[in-house]
Amino acid sequence: MGQKSMICAAQDPIKGKPIENSTLIKKLLELSDSKTEHLPGLFTLVPGMPVILTQNIAIELGLINGMNETFRQLVYEEESVSTEVLSDTFPNNSQYIHRPLYALVENAKSKVECD
Repeated sequence: MGQKSMICAAQDPIKGKPIENSTLIKKLLELSDSKTEHLPGLFTLVPGMPVILTQNIAIELGLINGMNETFRQLVYEEESVSTEVLSDTFPNNSQYIHRPLYALVENAKSKVECD
């Protein structure tokens, strides 16, 4: 433990462009899930937590829709991190990731080996 919480913020574009206005971002994140197709505005990813893939990523590697995987690491650019509090739900020292690049997941059934 002792790690800062890593909270992913939803990426809601307007006309295909990212929203930069922090007031508008906060208002969007405050919307009820019933107004956002039941998708949360903020969610936590914790290394070791189970995740389910919702689309085919690499069929040849077994990364397919519906597979149970294990989240290992979130990869992001440092400038996409903010410590500005977006929700009272999370601890004050949380880090909010606004534009993650990708997530690394482990597929226990994979035949790919690494050293």
